[in-house]
Amino acid sequence: MRQVWKAAIVLAALAPLASVAPVAQAGRGTNGITVFEDANFQGRSVTTVNDVPDLRSLGMDDRVSSLAVAGSEVWEICEDRNYRGRCLEVSGTETDLRRRGLHDEVSSLRRVNRGSSGSTGSSIQLPVVQQLELFAGTNYSGQRLALTAATPDLRRVGFNDRAMSVRVGRGSVWEICVNPNYDDCRVIDRDYADLSLLGLTRLMTSARPRASGSGAVGGWRPPGGRTQIILFDETNYRGRSMTIDSATPALGLFANRTASVQVLSGRWELCDQTQFNGRCITVNGNVRDLGTVGFRDRLSSLRPR
Repeated sequence: MRQVWKAAIVLAALAPLASVAPVAQAGRGTNGITVFEDANFQGRSVTTVNDVPDLRSLGMDDRVSSLAVAGSEVWEICEDRNYRGRCLEVSGTETDLRRRGLHDEVSSLRRVNRGSSGSTGSSIQLPVVQQLELFAGTNYSGQRLALTAATPDLRRVGFNDRAMSVRVGRGSVWEICVNPNYDDCRVIDRDYADLSLLGLTRLMTSARPRASGSGAVGGWRPPGGRTQIILFDETNYRGRSMTIDSATPALGLFANRTASVQVLSGRWELCDQTQFNGRCITVNGNVRDLGTVGFRDRLSSLRPR
C-alpha cells in the first residue's frame, strides 16, 4: 500500500510537467508550431514543421485555441483554407486566441520566416489577398459577406446598409462608402468591431480595395479608359471623398475642402477659382497633402489635361 501511495505522489508531481511539455518543445525546439484545442496550451495538440493549407488534414480545423511557435520563427494563421480570409502573424506563444479574434477559427497556417533555425533567416514575401469582410452585427457577428473586388452597389449582393463591423485582410487597404459608386468614403486598413466609430453603422453601400501608397485601387481601373481623380477632405487620403472623371468647373459643396488627392489615371489641372480660373497647377500623381503645393482647402475647379 505504501508503494502505491508513493507512486501516486510521483505521478501527481509529473502531471504538471507533462501538460507543459508540448509548449516547451514547440517554443524552444528546433522548428515548428504547436497548436492546442484549448486555451493555455490544454487539450489535444498537434505540432507541424510544414505549411498546412487545410487543418482538416490534422483534425484541427476551427479547433485551435492556443499555440506555441518555435524559437524566433514567425507563422501566419488564417481563418479560411489556403491562407485566405483574415490572417495574423504569430510568434512565441498565444495563450488564448480570443484576444486576437481567431479562437476556434483557424483553418490554415504557414511559416512566414525561419528565424534562427532556418537556412536563410529571411522572411518570405507573401502575396496580399485583397479582402474585406462585412458583418451584420458588431464584434464580427451575424451574417458575413466577403468582398475581394470593387463593389459599386451592395444592393446587388443583398448587403446594403447592413454592415456593423468589418475585418480587413492582411496588408489590404479599402474604401468603404456611404453611397453607391464610391461616394462619401472612409479609408481603412484595420479591423473595426463597431462601425459607429466611423459613423458608418448600417450605412455602407459600396466598397473597393486600394493599393497602399499608390494611385492604383486594388487592380481596379476606371471603365473605358477614362481619367479619374479622387478628392479627400483630409490629408493622407482620408475623410469624405469625391470621385471626378470629367471637367468640373465648380465643385459645389466640395469647393475649398480638398486636402489630398489620388490620381487614378491621367493628368489633372487643379484651380483655386471656378471655371478653371485663378491659380492652377497640374498633377499626374497622388498628393498626400495639398498644403505642400499651397492648395489645401483651395480647390474650386478641375479638369483632365
